[in-house]
Amino acid sequence: MTEAKTVEGLLSKAQLEFIQSEFGHEPDALGVLSDDDIDNLYDRICDIEVEETMNAGDGELSERGKMAEGIVTLIGDALYRPKDEPEE
Repeated sequence: MTEAKTVEGLLSKAQLEFIQSEFGHEPDALGVLSDDDIDNLYDRICDIEVEETMNAGDGELSERGKMAEGIVTLIGDALYRPKDEPEE
């Protein structure tokens, strides 16, 4: 299974809509992205998480930040976590 199909299968409707609103990717088109495009998308979502975390300081993370955080965790665990590393 390609990275794109893996990611597409993991994400909720709300998460897919978030990606569409942030980057213009149609939810139906996500599954055909190349592995490099998925890596780039992941990096861009990571940037949102970092930006929103910095903006929150000691306060609560924004809804945008929480959504990015959830997506980063799902994709990161599925694509980048070593297979022999236990989940936290």
